[in-house]
Amino acid sequence: MRVFYILLAMAFLLCGCASQASFGDAITQGEPTAVPTPVVPSKPVYQVERGTIRYERRFFGRIAPIVTESFGWTIDGRVLDVFVDAGVDVTAGQPLARLNTSALEEALLAAEEELAIASSILEAAESRVHYNSQRANLQLAMAQLRLDHAESSAAGSPSSDEKLNISLLELERKLAKVALDELTDGVDPQLRFDVQRAQKRVDAISETIAQAELLAPMSGRLVSFSPDPGEPILAYDDIAVVADISMLEVTDEMDADDLQELSEGMPLTIQRAAIPGTAHAGSIAALPSPYGTATDEYVHVAFDEQPAPDEFKVGDRMSFTVLIEEREDVLWLPVSAIRQFSGRNFIVVQNEGLQQRVDVRLGLEGDGRVQILEGAEEMQTVIGP
Repeated sequence: MRVFYILLAMAFLLCGCASQASFGDAITQGEPTAVPTPVVPSKPVYQVERGTIRYERRFFGRIAPIVTESFGWTIDGRVLDVFVDAGVDVTAGQPLARLNTSALEEALLAAEEELAIASSILEAAESRVHYNSQRANLQLAMAQLRLDHAESSAAGSPSSDEKLNISLLELERKLAKVALDELTDGVDPQLRFDVQRAQKRVDAISETIAQAELLAPMSGRLVSFSPDPGEPILAYDDIAVVADISMLEVTDEMDADDLQELSEGMPLTIQRAAIPGTAHAGSIAALPSPYGTATDEYVHVAFDEQPAPDEFKVGDRMSFTVLIEEREDVLWLPVSAIRQFSGRNFIVVQNEGLQQRVDVRLGLEGDGRVQILEGAEEMQTVIGP
């Protein structure tokens, strides 16, 4: 038993020694070291290069049809029926909606009755004139025959009775001629005027009823149209727009500062704004007055080649990038290499281990590059800020 306790004591002693060695190693490894030297970040280094600088501007607009026509009813009224909805394709002359014409149709019936009565009166008068003319012609012929007979019978030396008879027959012929002349004037002009007036009223009401039907003025897509049955309408208010969607463009409103940098004919590229995809080549077709020839306040951007059908929809938001200016074979540095102080532009040049500030004169800026007009040489090393 005593031996057992001796062995147990030796085991504890060995464990204590091992623990002490471990602690000793930890202390040794945890001894303090010298404070590390701060890391000084290196400054970017550039070289003056020769190449091309492109100054471009990106703008945003929306797809719009080139050819559109706004229209509406030409008469006042209230909508009765709507036959189509916005967004559908229509053809020229297609009925789109109709106004209520019940009152006009009642007025038309009354006008047609008035016309029928006036026409009947005129026809009756014309018939009377026709028959009276025939009767007058016959009476004139009879008077002429009697006169001729009386003259032939009294040949030589007519008696006084024969002379009287001949004179009376001459007067009878003249009276027949007067009666015939009176009939050649025709019917009373007022009767014809009454018919013409009634016909004009019928035509006017019929034309107004025809105007109650709204027709598409051209073939295309009805991009705007929203009348509701029962809605009151004022004449010549534009309530619909039809567009030829086979010919599209991009339109945009810009302020004067932007417009001053642009000119008609400038080349550009067109893409979707949200999800850029295929880039289409184009150009500025028209600028608003006084900067260009547009008749409205929009910048009009034309596609060099029209996009495929249904590639874009009217109203899609687009971006277009315009090449404002391009200069080739010029010295340039990244914009980040240029420093400024008190209105001066300068660079820091590395020359044989020494750094020197050099004033520079800048030119065109674009694509992150800036043209160096004076103050630097090609392949010169420049230290960035």
